[in-house]
Amino acid sequence: MDKSEERVFEQFIRKYEQRTVNFLSSRYSALSGENIRDILQDSYVTLHKNIEAQKVSEPQYPYFLKICINLSLKAIGKQGKHIIVGINDTDIQQPNTVSMHKVESILQVCDEQESVINEKKQLVHEVLGEMATRCKELLWSFYADELSWATIAAQFGLKNADTAKSQASRCRQTFKEKYNHLRMQSYGK
Repeated sequence: MDKSEERVFEQFIRKYEQRTVNFLSSRYSALSGENIRDILQDSYVTLHKNIEAQKVSEPQYPYFLKICINLSLKAIGKQGKHIIVGINDTDIQQPNTVSMHKVESILQVCDEQESVINEKKQLVHEVLGEMATRCKELLWSFYADELSWATIAAQFGLKNADTAKSQASRCRQTFKEKYNHLRMQSYGK
């Protein structure tokens, strides 16, 4: 490029730079300001090389914008393997993005679920504390130790596996009644 062509190129940059930044920012919210500046620089280099190679005779905005769009899509494609946490609701429209509002609501739900689980665990421990030792041991052997009913029957001196199942069934029923009673007292339900 000679000096006059360089001046035309510099004028082109001054004329369209902010317009292009605004366009890319509004269209591709997944890109940071730094990403957009890098894309602009790479697009200028590509346009300059294409002018020198005489693929185009002079800088034309639609051609330049197409270069910017293509480089933007490549940059977003590279980011596509990561979740992009945006700051505003417009980010939800972009693939693989999550707004901060959604993140906060998910964290709140997780905290609430953890709280409910902890309350249920506490209730289970209270109910087990109130149950007869034999029932606790039968239920523990089956659910926690994962023993077969035949093994449990032999361990507790019961007639057979069916007898162990029958006793465990009564223990489960007792557990369920006590659990529901305590839950109603705790939650006022």
